[in-house]
Amino acid sequence: MRFLKLYWPEMAAILSGVLLALCYPHWDIGSLVWIWQAPLLTALWFSNPRPTQKAEWKRGFYLAYLSGLSFFVLSLNWFTEISRVAESIWAGVLALLSITLYLALYFGVFGIFAITVGKWEIKEPDKDKKDLFEQSFNVLKIAFLNGACWCGLEWLRGILFTGFGWNGLGVALKEQLLLVQFADTIGVTGYGFIMMFSGIILYCTFVRFGHEAKEHKRLRPHFDFAVGVSIIIGLFLYGSNRMRAMPEESVTLRSRIMQLNIPLEEKWSEDIRLRQKVIFDYRDLTRTFTESSPHDLVLWPETALPGHFAFPWVQKYFNEHVLKGEDFYLLTGLEDSTLEGDEIYNTVTLMKGSTESYQMHRKVHLIPFGEYIPFRKVIPLFEWIAGGIISADFTPGESYETLTIEKDGHDIGVIPLICFEDTVTRHARKFIKAEPQIMVNVTNDGWFYDSAEPTQHFNNAIFRCIELRRPLIRAANTGVSAFIDDRGSVYDRTSMSPYPRILRDEESGSTYIRGSLPGDVLVDLNPPVTFYARYGDVFSIALGLIALLAGGLGIFRSRKRSAT
Repeated sequence: MRFLKLYWPEMAAILSGVLLALCYPHWDIGSLVWIWQAPLLTALWFSNPRPTQKAEWKRGFYLAYLSGLSFFVLSLNWFTEISRVAESIWAGVLALLSITLYLALYFGVFGIFAITVGKWEIKEPDKDKKDLFEQSFNVLKIAFLNGACWCGLEWLRGILFTGFGWNGLGVALKEQLLLVQFADTIGVTGYGFIMMFSGIILYCTFVRFGHEAKEHKRLRPHFDFAVGVSIIIGLFLYGSNRMRAMPEESVTLRSRIMQLNIPLEEKWSEDIRLRQKVIFDYRDLTRTFTESSPHDLVLWPETALPGHFAFPWVQKYFNEHVLKGEDFYLLTGLEDSTLEGDEIYNTVTLMKGSTESYQMHRKVHLIPFGEYIPFRKVIPLFEWIAGGIISADFTPGESYETLTIEKDGHDIGVIPLICFEDTVTRHARKFIKAEPQIMVNVTNDGWFYDSAEPTQHFNNAIFRCIELRRPLIRAANTGVSAFIDDRGSVYDRTSMSPYPRILRDEESGSTYIRGSLPGDVLVDLNPPVTFYARYGDVFSIALGLIALLAGGLGIFRSRKRSAT
């Protein structure tokens, strides 16, 4: 009991991290996103510092950092799968430790803010005043400030050091499509504010009810709770209107995704027979469907073939075995290189009939330690850790021009997103134009095998469709391959089909399988350019600046009081 009494703040902070982790795959208990912060806030606002904890801000950082560690260790445990690729368990352990120790810093900064500027205290009403709403306005102020801080930190996490903004609070609402349609204005990071704001109001409401009951005082008005509920209702009404909207003019692309579920060890094996099997399997599966029914677009995943586009055998393979001059587009991920071979690119290549028609996009947003080693020649440690996996760095592309598909006399822009680029909002929105467009993502999440990573990747990508109002086709080597419409739905809203358009095993639900998935993609001929597409994360940035200003004023006032 003494241990619990002494260390309950630490355990409460860790519990918050665990509850938040349960909101995401593999667990997917998204409803916990409304209450996860309650134990952490209790520890920050109502625990007493120990004699050794003199600085309040240090205690706030410490407790919130513990919460962040528990959250990221659980939700990102798939980083340990790198051990299998690197053939060393220490590579996976080091990768998980590095990413979690860094990302937990954002929780720590929030803890500093919440325990100082954003600290809530239950104030007894002034008997000389008849202001029934004083406590409610105080809660609204605290909820707003803490929500602004959290929102700004989520945005910062998504851009700093190339950015890793996965699993923000809004992503936990992926199943609540009516609630998240406002992402076309505030982006998914904006929902970090909404969920923290609402969660704090809910928490404070329960605390106030308990306090009022304990003190045997009459219940006071909870205007703050009414405001929180009104915001949620407003979001549902907005979402209901957006979900019902259908394009006035559209064309339909008859598409098919190929997912061969090829282990990395086979694709890049030194055994020529295994490589040949990969090549022939893509050919046979593609020809089987294109010869039996009409297709507009066939998609293969990232780096589908163990060869570069410029290689003569690759050209011959496409022309004589796959395309054969026929009337369908093939879009595939491929590696390519310059004639001198000193530059390597990760590309999306679009062809129709023959390779002479090719359009190519070179990946812009490269992944550190995945596609290049930062400071390879300057910091030998990085080369020692990842040099065996990444023997040569990829060269980034520079273009934000779309590829083009022609259908029924209309040019349709194809926004090419490779690997994790469909989770990078600031990157995807640069392609948006006021013209017919679809997004495609080719990826190879096989690096992480049958872990939670492919599903988390997919869940984060859903929000690009809502933010930008463009449908997305995902072709993944090992899943998740799917069709997502411009409302973030995996269901065909035009056919009333009860089946999600995700390639997965019907019994187990696993997406780690081999197969193909057909789907009709409805393309709006007059799509909107959303507020988010035009202005990006201006909402989250503004809230982050407000929190920064509030923090600065708090420091100034604290020093002024100390001086006097």
